[in-house]
Amino acid sequence: MPAKVALIVVYNHHPHADNIPVVERLYGARFSDIYHLVPCARGFAPVATDGDGPNIIPVHGKSWHFHGWFAQGLRRYFRARYTHYFFIHDDLLLNPAIDENNFREHLNLQLDDTAFTTNFYTLHQRLEWNYAPEAYRFRGRIAALPAVDEARRRFAAHGLRTGRVGFNLRLFARGVYVPPPPPAAARTVARLKTPLRYLTLLLRRARRLLLWPAASRQLAYPLVGGYPDLAVVPAARIEEFCKYCAAFADAKLFVAIAMPTALALSCANINTHEDIPLWGWHYWPYESWDAMRASHGEDKLNALLENFPEGCLFIHPVKLSDDG
Repeated sequence: MPAKVALIVVYNHHPHADNIPVVERLYGARFSDIYHLVPCARGFAPVATDGDGPNIIPVHGKSWHFHGWFAQGLRRYFRARYTHYFFIHDDLLLNPAIDENNFREHLNLQLDDTAFTTNFYTLHQRLEWNYAPEAYRFRGRIAALPAVDEARRRFAAHGLRTGRVGFNLRLFARGVYVPPPPPAAARTVARLKTPLRYLTLLLRRARRLLLWPAASRQLAYPLVGGYPDLAVVPAARIEEFCKYCAAFADAKLFVAIAMPTALALSCANINTHEDIPLWGWHYWPYESWDAMRASHGEDKLNALLENFPEGCLFIHPVKLSDDG
């Protein structure tokens, strides 16, 4: 039976052509149709997929705006038989139990029109974020996007807010990754770094609250932040999603704002990590790699696949270039 999902792998940092065979080995037995969005892919040997021709799709533009690549590649990876398009990055390691036959069960995608992303965060709650000023400078005067009132209505349907920026110390704890305890020798350094990190965030937020004029404290157009390295888009919404991604890429809006916003505007039903029992492990700590290297030598990728953390949706980032 032909596959009903396309796995689309994005190589966003640099081409990493050597990773393509590794990715094919990782996912080839689990997903029948795999496509690779590779910047400046000219000269790479294409891999045939299910008789549909080369599945290495050259794309162009800065990795900061890689959401534009989804639109560039749409003509090459679009198939009428697909119900979903599953986007991941080449340095994201998906749970080895997930495949084309069970991904809907794992992500609770009972309906064909349901999308998935790991999380959303409203930007007035993340003023300390490096890219928050970019969102507040965005004016939204783009014909391809829904009007402001319509965009707000779609946001409200997802429970997303676009209020004025404010100050709330409790928000610093939201979305912050807490790694496993480091080796004993590094614990003192970790204890010093954590309060320093929070102090930096506090000072950055306070500075922006003091220096931003009142007119800059409200988004001109509804925008939302989120994790851009994994998303599942239903086929019924893929063209609209790509249209918005292309519009934001042309406006040079950062991907961690543009991609989740495009998803919120285009998809009526969206699941997040709150709707499934799995969690994503962001920023896989280097101490864990070092421990795994000591236990398993250079074959750390296979060791990780064989001992994948229980209840984990993905680990990111994972370096594949050393394991090819």
